Amino acid sequence: MKFLLLALLFTSAGLQAQPSEAARTRSSLNENWRFRPSGLAFAERPSTSDAGWDVVTLPHTWNADDPFDDPESYRRGESWYRRHLRLGDEMRGRRLFLHFEGANQTATVYVNGAYAGHHEGGYTAFTVEITDLVSFGEPAGETEVEADNAGAVRAEDVGGDNLIAVQVDNSHDPFVPPLSVGYALYGGIYRDVWLVTTGAVHLAMDDHGSSGVFVSTPEVSRRQAVAEVRAEVVNDADAAQRVRVVHVLTDADGNEVGRAEESVALAAGARQSVVQRLPTVANPALWSPDSPSLYRVTTDVYADGRLADRVTSPLGFRWFAFSPSTGFSLNGEKLVLRGTNRHQDYEGLGSALSDGQHVRDLEWIKDMGANFLRLAHYPQDPAVLEAADRLGLLIWEEIPVVNYINRSERFTQNAETMLREMIRQHHNHPSVVMWGSMNEVFLWSEQGARIRQVTDLEYGEAVRVFAVRLDSLIRAEDPSRYTAMAIHGSGVYGTTGVEAVPQVLGLNLYDGWYGGTFGGFGRGLDRRHAAHPEHVLFVSEYGAGSDRRMNSLAPQRFDYTGQWHRMYHESYIRQIAERPYLAGTAIWNQFDFSQPHTGGSISHLNQKGMQAWDREPKDAYYLYKANWNPEPMVYIASRDWPLRSAALGPDGAAPPQPVDVYTTVGPVELVVNGRSLGTKTPDDVRKASWDVVFEPGDNVLVARGTRDGQAVEDRFTITVEPVPARLADPAQPFRSLAVNVGSQVQYVDGDRRIWVEDQPYRPGSYGHLGGEPTQFNKDDIILGTADPGLIFTYQDGLDGYRFDVPDGDYRLELRFGEYADIQPGARVFGVSINGRRVENALDLAGRYGFRQSAALRYDVTARDGEGVRVEFSRVAGEPVLSAITLTRP
Repeated sequence: MKFLLLALLFTSAGLQAQPSEAARTRSSLNENWRFRPSGLAFAERPSTSDAGWDVVTLPHTWNADDPFDDPESYRRGESWYRRHLRLGDEMRGRRLFLHFEGANQTATVYVNGAYAGHHEGGYTAFTVEITDLVSFGEPAGETEVEADNAGAVRAEDVGGDNLIAVQVDNSHDPFVPPLSVGYALYGGIYRDVWLVTTGAVHLAMDDHGSSGVFVSTPEVSRRQAVAEVRAEVVNDADAAQRVRVVHVLTDADGNEVGRAEESVALAAGARQSVVQRLPTVANPALWSPDSPSLYRVTTDVYADGRLADRVTSPLGFRWFAFSPSTGFSLNGEKLVLRGTNRHQDYEGLGSALSDGQHVRDLEWIKDMGANFLRLAHYPQDPAVLEAADRLGLLIWEEIPVVNYINRSERFTQNAETMLREMIRQHHNHPSVVMWGSMNEVFLWSEQGARIRQVTDLEYGEAVRVFAVRLDSLIRAEDPSRYTAMAIHGSGVYGTTGVEAVPQVLGLNLYDGWYGGTFGGFGRGLDRRHAAHPEHVLFVSEYGAGSDRRMNSLAPQRFDYTGQWHRMYHESYIRQIAERPYLAGTAIWNQFDFSQPHTGGSISHLNQKGMQAWDREPKDAYYLYKANWNPEPMVYIASRDWPLRSAALGPDGAAPPQPVDVYTTVGPVELVVNGRSLGTKTPDDVRKASWDVVFEPGDNVLVARGTRDGQAVEDRFTITVEPVPARLADPAQPFRSLAVNVGSQVQYVDGDRRIWVEDQPYRPGSYGHLGGEPTQFNKDDIILGTADPGLIFTYQDGLDGYRFDVPDGDYRLELRFGEYADIQPGARVFGVSINGRRVENALDLAGRYGFRQSAALRYDVTARDGEGVRVEFSRVAGEPVLSAITLTRP
């Protein structure tokens, strides 16, 4: 078949590079890729057609959606990407490189069918040289070009058209960290790809994905500072070259403040490390979270008098230290590190975020008032580090050694390579103060199973040796930063000696969420500090889950309510403030993130974020903003509960409900529906509270205060739907009632229907008869429903349910979920409605299966003032009920 070359140029996205005299060019290759979501023999060959492949733009992942559907697993395997690259004759004589910022998790690159390079590890950049694999030429014009029978075009036929093919595989690999993850391991080329060209003499492009330039600050004080620069220079020319390396230091305004240069003779094919100290800078502008002053170092490489390559690097003058007794200091002054953790994924995008979205995430974090960010549990996009430098966020960055290790040498070497790549690629960022080697490495056994205690002593010793090896590598690579690791609450880190390895010991603590009480957090820290006063302690994780659809006046641990979420964080803020020996703390997590194979009120999602997965802030975000960001702010902490129900008393009035306000100003006044409820002074966590009696319908709340004579206020409307004390009250005709059975939580579904709290049966009202409130195991994924939060709790062993509604016709719906992995027939019960048998032997496991949501609907008539009565009769095991609705047509 034949087609016009013009069409070929359109589909192959020809790229015309900059003129050959340019020192370095860097061109985006994000557009016009073709993608095949499966393996294919010979996909790297130009003769293989990709005409039927999807057209995609990078960043791209094939897992944006499938970790979150009902099937428990998601696709981990091989996929292919292909792209055409046109190179004109002006590119001859230059060195050409493909730079990938990240492809998860192994990538093999081919150019025109020839192998170009391979990389293992999904979170660090890598570079492959393609100079000797490409062809050059000018387009021949609108000439018909013959294609082979497979529909492919040969590079030599189109003058400089080159095929890039990349095989990406996110399959589990026993030799590539991470081995197990509490987050989706998205596959794809999910970060930017660049074509970089240089002259024949250039800065090293093969140094673990780095720029080849390494900036350090061996001397820094308030009076003066010295920068030192190491440049790795390569001569790929055919003859020896006289090379001059020039470094120019400029301040934040672009003014030159220092210069250094050195000349070296490089033989053909030679490589040399050139180390130079720049002149002393007097009275330097120091980098800090409050004043992130950035200098720049521009490194120019001249070959025989002509500019051959150029790289610009960030530089921040600062010094810091960690102390086991006084915490962290920056530039000679104590600084309380208060921060958060970040996972990189985003609703609907997976891990394939744009640079702008990465930057916006860090702007959210900075606006909350944080000065610290742990990049968990992997190195992140270059845009993240650049934003941290600019915004003033101190960084702990780590490699993805998570939960357990493989004792093989190959696994260890891969982990070491990841460390080198992370450190060398991000070495120049002044925001980085810690390099992390691992997270909760004893959480799983060597066999990949969740455990409470490591009993294999040989494995424990192997982990210690592994930890020492990685920690020693960090210290050798970058002695200017501290080493760190994060551990969970197991004594095996102490008995094996692993916790003594890093310079900063991170503790992942969840008292009051996974177990225990809020106060266990501080008591546990004090015990550890007393037992090991030599350890620098950092709370690397703490948090509780919340679902903005779930709220309660009687919150409990593990109920996913915003109220428990805020109580948890209020307590931790107080306890942290009482312990000056802490080096810092980091919330888990800033954003909700993917956690496949985990249940709860939202399947496959970790809900501990200060912000939802779509970045909508939760009320707790503003708790931290009030405590960390001194800017004037008043915030009514009810955005997570704008639509609610209120049970009316016999007098027809609703009982008061608490309303909290977070603020940075002084006394705050709350006005509800035009009536002032008085002023209150914020407490130690910047919170003021009122008890508010809401009216049915919309209630307008205004909170206001003043700062330096300027008014600061927040306004919000809460809509209340009343539930009458007597359902048969003729003054309030009954329409519908939905009950979240077995729970004290109100739940608002996607149709804005409120599922009210459950209660024991009250004459004239509604409620269950007998039973115990219970909930699913947090790791069990409830299938077949958009509202697993309704099925997550249930009443176990109940005898029945009653609604004392007026006489008339109704639609009744019962919702169930089998919470136990049992055989059919193990739980069987009958269901009767107003004495009429509607289910003789309801077997949830046999009819629907384990964890499957089920709904049964019935038309029912209430007569003679008896309302609607649901009765359960036991055949085998105990009856269960998760939710119930009664609606009058």
